[in-house]
Amino acid sequence: IVPLSFAPTPTDCPVANADFTAIGSPMLARAMSQWQSGLCSAADPLTIQYDSAQSEPLARTDFLAGLDDVAFTMLPADATGKYRYTYAPVAISAESIAYWIDNPVTGEPLTHLKLDARLVAKLLTQSYDFDNEGCGHGSVPPGVGCDNAVDNDPVSLFADPEFEQLNPRVAAVGDGYQVPTVLSGESDMTWELTRWMAASPAAKGFIDGSFDPWGEHVNTDYLNLSIPTDSLVSMDPYPLIAHRYSPVFPLSSVAQYQADSWYPATDWQLDPSGNYDKLSPEVPGERALFAILDEADAAAYELPVAALQNDTGHYVAPTDASMAAAVSDLATDSNHITQDVPETSKVPDSYPLTMVIYAMVPTGGISRAKAARIAQFLVYVAGAGQQPGDLPGQLAPGYLPLTAKMRAETLAAARAVADQTGDVAKKPSPAAVAAPLTPTARPSPTPTPAPTPSRTRVSLGYVSNPASSGLARYALPVLLITGCVLALGSSSALAIGRGSTAVTARLRRLRRTRA
Repeated sequence: IVPLSFAPTPTDCPVANADFTAIGSPMLARAMSQWQSGLCSAADPLTIQYDSAQSEPLARTDFLAGLDDVAFTMLPADATGKYRYTYAPVAISAESIAYWIDNPVTGEPLTHLKLDARLVAKLLTQSYDFDNEGCGHGSVPPGVGCDNAVDNDPVSLFADPEFEQLNPRVAAVGDGYQVPTVLSGESDMTWELTRWMAASPAAKGFIDGSFDPWGEHVNTDYLNLSIPTDSLVSMDPYPLIAHRYSPVFPLSSVAQYQADSWYPATDWQLDPSGNYDKLSPEVPGERALFAILDEADAAAYELPVAALQNDTGHYVAPTDASMAAAVSDLATDSNHITQDVPETSKVPDSYPLTMVIYAMVPTGGISRAKAARIAQFLVYVAGAGQQPGDLPGQLAPGYLPLTAKMRAETLAAARAVADQTGDVAKKPSPAAVAAPLTPTARPSPTPTPAPTPSRTRVSLGYVSNPASSGLARYALPVLLITGCVLALGSSSALAIGRGSTAVTARLRRLRRTRA
């Protein structure tokens, strides 16, 4: 008998009124899951209704309209909102390209892979004559004709001389199609990925119609693609491609497909019932699958990820060290607060798709009680929430702890939120950066016992179903809370943590330390 225990998740949190709502940045989902699990079970519980499925552009829009209290984003907003606001760094992570490429002889998966921006552009534009469908080298599937958009291109990624030079002795494997699984809809992740591609003259020139040194051209259906862009869409109408390149939502689905050795493809021909059957998962030992996802999901599923070429010409995989190298050379945006990895970073060991995730937080216009709870969250994130680990309240794998300067910026934002004077948090002084942090108490690292099984579990603290987005997501909590009150006949049925006094006192101490 092997005893098993499971760490708590947000669904194990007590039913409670949400202290505030948050939305956006699916990249942050795993960090938020562990933070929520720790915060809701702490001595001064904090309950956050977080919609992890929605992307950053929607989060910014909702926040500016006053529909959500906090928005997580990588890119700054370009408009004013209902309330004055500022930005607080909460996490550092990266966008990764995961892959399964199995050795056709041994069946073992490849553990090292190099990709440059042009190869990624070729994958995203399906610029290969898959299965000889371009009519340049052989027969085509009956009834669909040729895909002239890829005529005379290599028959696969594995036959591409550029790939062969970077990854020698990697044999062809899989179903013949190397079509990556990607996120659908608008996303800051997609913008950063295509910004990296646009900064490469080779990749940008290829997408714009230039031939590569071996005579390969872009899939001509993508000649009107403009990069950078915040969304990836299928532009090749050829049936075999159109049924294989299908962006998915939410981001967690990308990781799930890759973990299952699958990609969201269907047969291009109708079955007898008039449906397009999903293709079967690829068999381990015979896989050639790619997915573009966040590093936290890749780490959680232990997926191999590619080393990408940075601006110095080095191929670097996402690690704590390579993300830290990238963060050492950030460029500050025009708002003088948010930062990003510059397109032409000259740090040789930096990972090019490293990103800083920010919380957009209101500095005026909301209640003091809600402001104190948001500030409490930021103080926690800047302190105990940056301790790496797998336990509730800790920073999940796939994230790099914030730098001391970033933590000080988050504490400055927390003070601005608590004060509610409408001020934008300024960059902290050197003294504030050097001052020791005063984080909130960490939750116990011991996993809580499993609750008594019941037929139904209800949680108002974590929203991950995309169908619950928009105004509808507020109706269900109201109905459930009302039901609990009526059923139990007591206000004690709701486990509502109140920490306004404590967090205000803590912030005052921090302010005195800064002064």
